[in-house]
Amino acid sequence: MKKNRIAISLVGLAFCMDMMAQVKPTRVESPIVMEKDFVWYVEQKNEWRDITQKEPQNETAWLNYYNAARYMGWFGQPSDSLARQAMKEMREAIPNTYTYNMCAYMSVKMGMSDETDGDPYAEAALTMLPDEMQLNDYNEWVCYLAMKGQEQRMAQMAKRFFDSGLYSEAVLRYSYNELAGMDEGGIFLGSGDATIIPKWLIQEGMGLHKDKTIVCVPFLAVKEYREWLSRKLDVVFPTLESGSYASYDAFEQAVLQPIIDRYGSKVYFSCTTAIEVTKPWQESLYNEGLLLKYAKKPYDNLAVKRRNVEKRYQMEYLLVSFRPEWTAGQRLAANYAVLLADLLPYYAKHDKQRYDWLMNLLVSGVTNTSLDEQHKQSILQQLAVSTD
Repeated sequence: MKKNRIAISLVGLAFCMDMMAQVKPTRVESPIVMEKDFVWYVEQKNEWRDITQKEPQNETAWLNYYNAARYMGWFGQPSDSLARQAMKEMREAIPNTYTYNMCAYMSVKMGMSDETDGDPYAEAALTMLPDEMQLNDYNEWVCYLAMKGQEQRMAQMAKRFFDSGLYSEAVLRYSYNELAGMDEGGIFLGSGDATIIPKWLIQEGMGLHKDKTIVCVPFLAVKEYREWLSRKLDVVFPTLESGSYASYDAFEQAVLQPIIDRYGSKVYFSCTTAIEVTKPWQESLYNEGLLLKYAKKPYDNLAVKRRNVEKRYQMEYLLVSFRPEWTAGQRLAANYAVLLADLLPYYAKHDKQRYDWLMNLLVSGVTNTSLDEQHKQSILQQLAVSTD
């Protein structure tokens, strides 16, 4: 027995040593793709920085070191100073490279630089695009070109992005369903990478739903984007003067009002839009499934929601996934249950077969995610309550 205890102790020691040795440099993706904890980002920052010291021309190492430093800010850490330090070291080691120019552009864009104009860095990077771009490259340049009103260049980049196969299928399918539920010629208002980018990819990569206009609300703060959108939608935006709005929400409301005034019921808001932004129109927004539609007069929006669920949305992908999915994709899958639960009472009363079908999809959309069990049960409880 004594020998066995020693053996077990040795096995346990070996296991602990193996765990300690498992920290290794890993590509640092956006948290919308793969969410990690704070310790992981600290470890990756240190691992990749060590590599940059040994291999100062290694652009991959510099990019991951920089990304790990700035993503630490998602946890309330001083990522500004860490990212600035990474940029200082990078500027000394690899100036005039694609990676340096891209990171310099991102630093200016996020306010992590003393400079105010990041466009020269962006344009320099665009002349040095690598043959095999990564997800973050595509994300940055599709957004940059759209924000600058460079519609043709953005369309080319979006097509290349879609063709790369790097984008999440689940996020694309969710955006497809949002677009499918809209009227022809609709105007989509939203913000956030996983809300806006996949719609551009569907339009330019698949050639579908090109009649819809995708408006990235935060981009309206950029003069070039407002000018492009003004021409496209034939609307006149208010003159923006420094200090003329009490808050950023008030600014967004002011620039959205001309679109709503001109297009009325063709306007749709993403369900993820902050209520502070939609507050002036709350009484005129109706849920049609995955989107909120603006309408001056009440109508049977639940009938439209049923139409979308029965005839327009493609939701069978919620039943099973054949590859690992992004964090954003999993959370959007669970979102169906939150937004469509109010249809269950109707189907329970009028169409038992449709009720079973929808309930199965919504439950699968929740249980097949990596959400913690408490969060899953909270959402599933909403499905149970909706049918009581």
